[in-house]
Amino acid sequence: MSIRGSQRAAAAFLIAALLVSGGAAAFYASAPARAASEAVHLDASATVQVTAQAGFSFTPNTFAQVSPNTTVTVTFTDSDAVDHTFTIIGKQGWVIPADASSDEINELAFGRSPAPLFTANATSVGNPGDQVTGNFSAPAAGWYEFICAEPGHFQNGMYGFIAFGENLPPNLTVVAADTDPGIAVFIIVGTIVSLVVIALVLGFVVGRRRGSTYEMPPQRLGYPEPGSPATAENPPLPHEPRG
Repeated sequence: MSIRGSQRAAAAFLIAALLVSGGAAAFYASAPARAASEAVHLDASATVQVTAQAGFSFTPNTFAQVSPNTTVTVTFTDSDAVDHTFTIIGKQGWVIPADASSDEINELAFGRSPAPLFTANATSVGNPGDQVTGNFSAPAAGWYEFICAEPGHFQNGMYGFIAFGENLPPNLTVVAADTDPGIAVFIIVGTIVSLVVIALVLGFVVGRRRGSTYEMPPQRLGYPEPGSPATAENPPLPHEPRG
């Protein structure tokens, strides 16, 4: 019985460990960090040319030293077979979290607080190589992230960075929104621990019941039931002779 109980406990704890490790891996998993490529230096130019490529990418995907405090002209070309946008978000010096939802991306691209610096829509469906041109007022020195606001495109890696009047910080990457596990991990771990405890209790109860089913009654072993009176059929046990 003790051996079976130990085996059940070991199996339960093994399953718990697997569940905990799997849950932790799933919780911390996020879109892979992708470093920005070498920035295109425009040397105080007020013209930006960018192309949406197949495979969810911009070419180029980084710009530096764009003229600040001036009117910038953007030429955006869609060489892909699907629609894309070129949208510069309005938060200076901020990287969009890798796990941002489509609703959050939509708010950043078209919301009012803060409003995007610039957005252009290129329709490639039925119009391959569509090209649009637009202007916007560049801010003072600082850097911003630009994205494609079409659903799922940012999550597939369609983003880049642009710096006005300065260089981009080195090794820009998309980072997770929150490195603190928060309440979600406690809920997961608490649920797993509760299930393990229930499994152990059930295993113990079932094991006791099965053990009692196969237990040999004392009468069949030639011994009386404890506390039962001695009878002809159930004589008292003989006493061992004293030495």
